[in-house]
Amino acid sequence: MRVEYNEELRMIKDEILLMSAITEKMLSDSVLALKSKNSELARSVIDRDDLVDAKEIELQLIVSKVIATQGPVATDLRRLASTYKIITNLERIADLAVNISKRVLELSDVVYMKRLIDIPRACELAQTLLKLAIQAFIHEDISQLRKIVDLEDEIDALNMQIHHDCLAYMMDNSKNIHQGSVFIFVGSYLERIGDHATNIFETVFYIVTGDYIDFNDLDEEIISQTLEIQKKIDQIEKED
Repeated sequence: MRVEYNEELRMIKDEILLMSAITEKMLSDSVLALKSKNSELARSVIDRDDLVDAKEIELQLIVSKVIATQGPVATDLRRLASTYKIITNLERIADLAVNISKRVLELSDVVYMKRLIDIPRACELAQTLLKLAIQAFIHEDISQLRKIVDLEDEIDALNMQIHHDCLAYMMDNSKNIHQGSVFIFVGSYLERIGDHATNIFETVFYIVTGDYIDFNDLDEEIISQTLEIQKKIDQIEKED
């Protein structure tokens, strides 16, 4: 039964990896559509949301079936139950990519008040953060904790920069109010995407350690302790 369980767990991880890839592509395409004012690409992102929703339901059913048939306990139960949160966070990231794409359609005929720099940069950071979080789940490895925290801080800082820059343009010329508001919304969507990716890593942290920690409350001592835990886990796996 253990072999069967391991195979089912591998399948779940593969499906989550696929769901993540679809979601990440939606994110990158939504910001590319904004940058290039590509309405067709924006609409394709919106259409892809149905794929993510269907994958969410499919994965929830698979995980529920494994829990019901395998009767997991302790770490196995924690691992499977936690996948629900990961799936939900991925679905919400996809929803935010759709929100960005809907904003693109609002600006299809507008000449931008400024060149977009911070928004694409925030998107790149959010993609990196999401990739790290998913890889952490696949390998159950929390060694990238410090990088995760730093990336989220960078996204938050860029969101504030986007907000301040757009306000300046809006105050300078009232014609910029609509698109400035749209860019502020997009910045906030990307900041929330970073939050959801961080939530995924928090869930991985719980899977590995059995402790749930809000990363907003992290200090250097906790980060150091986490890295030591991962080193011990790696050593045990090498000995096995």
